[in-house]
This record gives sequence, structure tokens and C-alpha cells, in this order.
Amino acid sequence: MTRVGGLGAVVLVFLSFFAPVSWSCSCSELGPSTCPNLKQGGPIFVGTVIDIENPPDESRGADQSGQSRYRFRVDENINGIEVKRVDVYSGRGGADCSYHFQLSHAYLVMPYDNRGRLEAFVCSRTQPVETAEPLLSELRARRDGKQYASVYGLLRRTQQPYTSTSYEGYDRPLPDVSVQLIGTGKKLSTKTDSEGVYRFYDVPPGTYRFSADLPTDLEMTQSILSEPIPPVELPAGACYQKDLGALPTGRIRGRVLGPDGAPIMNVDVSLFRADRFNNEEVGWWAYQEWGSYFEFKNVTPGTYVIVAHNSDDPDPDKPFPRTFYPAALDLNSAVPVVVASGQQILNADIHVKPSRATRQITVRVNWMDEPVPENVSVYARASERGSVLVPRVSPGVYQVSIFRGERYTVSARQDCGRRQEGNKSLPIGDRESPPISVDGSDDQVTEIVLTLQDKTCKPYPPD
Repeated sequence: MTRVGGLGAVVLVFLSFFAPVSWSCSCSELGPSTCPNLKQGGPIFVGTVIDIENPPDESRGADQSGQSRYRFRVDENINGIEVKRVDVYSGRGGADCSYHFQLSHAYLVMPYDNRGRLEAFVCSRTQPVETAEPLLSELRARRDGKQYASVYGLLRRTQQPYTSTSYEGYDRPLPDVSVQLIGTGKKLSTKTDSEGVYRFYDVPPGTYRFSADLPTDLEMTQSILSEPIPPVELPAGACYQKDLGALPTGRIRGRVLGPDGAPIMNVDVSLFRADRFNNEEVGWWAYQEWGSYFEFKNVTPGTYVIVAHNSDDPDPDKPFPRTFYPAALDLNSAVPVVVASGQQILNADIHVKPSRATRQITVRVNWMDEPVPENVSVYARASERGSVLVPRVSPGVYQVSIFRGERYTVSARQDCGRRQEGNKSLPIGDRESPPISVDGSDDQVTEIVLTLQDKTCKPYPPD
């Protein structure tokens, strides 16, 4: 397969935990490089979808095998398309990197040429024509032999990409804003045009970081990570697109506190728009580690609810019910948190009260190797629920919280690795200690010892 005109590399990620094979799609962004000769590349065109054969079926459980054929009317040839109609193929799945075009919609199409068969993937620069203007204008300049930018892109006000907290109409281009490229001993500056597009021409090779003159309630940062945009290494003759996001500087920080006023260890906290709370969804998720706090960075102005332990699943490590800020057990009693533009709310503490009594058990493991290898895992299975992984506190020592009034079965297991059969790598199995039963109500039992008696690896049960 030849990659044509794309920035992203297609990466198929194999996910396995001794379970049936599953695949998912991930795209990696390629960095700056010397601008290739457009005419020596593959086909690029602007086109409108006029027919779809074997369209994708995205309903749950639907057959997603095979490929869809999309017939395009070619509205503009950028490179290599001399016909008025062209067919492009793509997969029909939800995690196979396929591109699902929509009938009657127009696209900038930069397909892969698979021995004369044009194929489209999401890990490319194929996109709806309404979002393609920064790239499309540069492709036209290169096609027509005109000057093209070394670095260019769209600067826009945007927000964190979570459905539970997003506000319609917030995202928009930022026109007439000064953007800088700052390198060693040099600083280049330009302004965004009326559509929020910036362009730098004839940039000398070197390492540069981005900056922009933004209002005080916006900062240029990466979404999700909320970290500065990494510097870029520009070669000579680059034509690099880098879209820049200006996110709101609003912030919500707080702690989940127990009855004694101390922070709860390892608890999840979710943020929702006040009108979008859903107890079956994760929402925008943060995590509070021991002695720490939870924090949501780059929060869009709006009204929110904050909830700790939204799943409300019975968990001895979180023996409290779903709790809303500041100490409410239901949504109607919750106090909404209103975030103004750029506001920093740093005291959004949630006070929880345990609903079930718990206690801790120390588990010591005797194994055939000393010290006990790190890949020896201890599991506790409750009578009312499935198994949980017991945290390891030191070699051969584990500690687990259990509910009083429940019985637990505790055992230690070690994966035996894999074996090679021809071109296949197959799991060998595992070895396991005899299980020990623990009564959560028996306060006299504070420690148990698991001892491996049979070193033999037993095959895993068939799927």
C-alpha cells in the first residue's frame, strides 16, 4: 500500500488479555518534513459524494465486514485526477480506521493508492471541505507554482472534547490574533486572517515553539492533556500544518473528604453540565490519589455538577454512595458550580459518609521464588461480586479492604508466559495457590498466608 498525501500513520492496536482478538484504530501524527513534490505524489481532489454502495451499518451488532464504495463527482482536481467521476473505497467498521463519507457532502479527499484502487482512512488528511481551507489553500498554491507557507494552520477557541461538558457554539476561529514562532535567537510573528488561519513563509530550519497574544481567559494548550504545545523541529523547505487550540483558563479543584476530614484515597470524580448529568456515564473524569486532590483544567464557562463515585458500585475501597458537591446524595440536592470566564474554583470539596463498614486484611504470599516475583497477583472474590485485584504493598505482601458481613475467597496466581507454535504465540496457562476463605465479620483474622503447593502450569480454560 502506498501512502498518498496523508499526515497520519495508520496504527492497528492489538488488545488482548487472554481473550478473543480485538482491534482498534489509533492514528499517529507525523512531524514536520521537507515538502514533497506535489506532482510526484498521489491523487488529491475535492469532490461530492453522489452514490454509496454497501454503506456502513453502525447499529449495534450489525455486520461490518467488507468495504463501502463511494462514488465522487470531482469538483476540483488538485493532483492526479483527470476524470469527472471517481470511486473511493473504505471499510465498514467502527474501529478499522475506515472513513464513512456522507451522501451529497463535499470533501477534500487524499486517498491511499492501493495498486490503482483508491482507499480512504481516518488516519489521513481527508476531511469535509468546510474544515479544509487552511490545507486546501496551500495545496492550490503548490499546484499552481505559487509561494506556499512553511508553517500554517487554524487558531481557534475550543474546549475539552467531552460530551458531558461541551457547550454548543463555543468553538470558533480567532481572527486578527498575533501568532509567534519562537526559536533560538529569533522570533517570527504573523496575524491570523478573517478565518483564523495563520501562515509563516520562508521559515529557517530550527526548533520553534508556538505562542499567541490571547485574551487572559484563554491559553494555548493541548486538549485533554492540558499541557503546553510541544516545540517542533522544522527542516528546510517545510510545509507543516499545525492547528492551534486556545482553551478557556477556567479550573475546578477540590478534594473528596471522609468524615474525619482527611482526603479519600483513590477515588474517581466526574464533571457534568448541570443539564447533562447521567449516572450511567463516566462524564469528564478525574482521579484523586492519596493525600492529593482532583482537578479539572481548561473548563468552559458554564454551570456544572461534580459527583464522586458516580458508578455507585459497591467497593470496599470506596465504601460510600454516589455523592454530589458538596455533600448531596441526589442530583436535586446538589449545589451547581457556576464557572465564569477564566474563573479558578479551588475549594470544591466533596464530603462523603461511608454507608458500609469495612476492614483490611494483609495477605502474605509464599512462592517458589524469593523474593516473590512482581507478576504474582492476588485476587479476592466476594460472595456477591466478581474478583478484584489486591494491591501489592511490598514483595510478597498485599493488602485488601473488605466489607464486613461478606465472605471472600482469596488466592494468588502467576501467569506462566507464552509458548511458540510455528508462527503463533500461545498462552501457556497459570499456576495458582489453594484459595483461602475469609469472613469479613471475623475481626480475629487480620492476616492470611497463601502458599504455592503445585508449581505446575494449568492451561487456561477455553474461551
